[in-house]
Amino acid sequence: MPIYSHSRLSAFEQCPLKFKFRYIDRIELEEAGEGVEAFVGKRVHEILEKLYRDLQMQKLNSLPELLKFLNDGWKKNWHKDIVIVKKDYTPELYLKLAEKLVSDYYNRYKPFNHSRTIAVENRVVIKLDKKGEYKLQGYIDRIGYVEPGIYEVHDYKTSSSLPLQECLDEDRQLALYQLAVKEGYKDAKKIRLVWHYLAFDKELESTRTDEQLEQLKEETLVLIKKIETTAKFLPNSSKLCDWCEFCPICPEWKHKYLLEDKESKEYLDDNGVKLVNQYAELSEKKRKLLAELDEGLEDLKERIIKFAEKEGVNVVFGSDCKVRITVSDTIKLPYKNTEERQELNKLLKKIGRWEEISELDTFALAKIIKNKAWPQQLLGQLKRFAEIEKTHRLYLARINDE
Repeated sequence: MPIYSHSRLSAFEQCPLKFKFRYIDRIELEEAGEGVEAFVGKRVHEILEKLYRDLQMQKLNSLPELLKFLNDGWKKNWHKDIVIVKKDYTPELYLKLAEKLVSDYYNRYKPFNHSRTIAVENRVVIKLDKKGEYKLQGYIDRIGYVEPGIYEVHDYKTSSSLPLQECLDEDRQLALYQLAVKEGYKDAKKIRLVWHYLAFDKELESTRTDEQLEQLKEETLVLIKKIETTAKFLPNSSKLCDWCEFCPICPEWKHKYLLEDKESKEYLDDNGVKLVNQYAELSEKKRKLLAELDEGLEDLKERIIKFAEKEGVNVVFGSDCKVRITVSDTIKLPYKNTEERQELNKLLKKIGRWEEISELDTFALAKIIKNKAWPQQLLGQLKRFAEIEKTHRLYLARINDE
């Protein structure tokens, strides 16, 4: 039975085919290059790891010492294949960003005595079932001990986006780490989950109850069993495809990558390109033709209605077909996001009838008005909002049809 991880589960949720390529087929593609954002994240994590490992040995590094360590690691690990998507930004600019992240964190938390660090980059294994058949592993950036019974799980983020609190309250990764700490430290009564969003110099936190942790175990087991019983790992196209290394072999994107290196003539001669272009051309012709036909039918409809009204008939006959015209009153109510609609909402609440047409179901309200289902006094107050519109329906049939 394989040991799962949060990243492995997330890969399946994002795209089952990506999961298959990476964890079942174990396909290794030629590296496209490391993103500079990931490079910054690694270097910053190295500095914070050094800071707390040295603190465990009673050595407090100064900020200049840490920044020197950062610069040395940056020069040592920088390579030509690091990808900078934003062309206006230079490697030096990203180095300054890394220095700022470290400096802000250092100045915020020095002398680092809020809690005692008991583990750094700690590998944990979580048992998801009683028999221990299903396990999940992860690496915790730092575990802190605050006071008897109180522990903290710390995670460092260098991303340029700040999540909403509700996202953190539903975060699976650190909640699973809470399970590991709860199992590993039997005296733990409270475990705080702490995210450090370094780009914002901001600390966010959450926690889970015992009931929530048990539910998380069950949900994770369900997901794992779904993975293990999946027969077809289908692709799931999304914005995340932009960062997927398997796009060149994915059926959703393979053809696009095959076209990338072709010259314009060779590109246009590609059989797939020609077929899709022809399909698009015919689809556009069909759309325009249908639009013209719809326009012609609407014009004929109006003319038939006028003829019927003029002649005082309900059925108009052709050579072998006939058209029956029915007329009914349709009640039109104010559209959403208009001042008149807001006034109508207020009136319905005032007269105590709002719950009957929840969120103002205009179809339901129109039916009530048409059938006079409410007292006349209430209907009178609604009268100014209701506009009566004649609706004509035409039914085409063969003359000899019953």
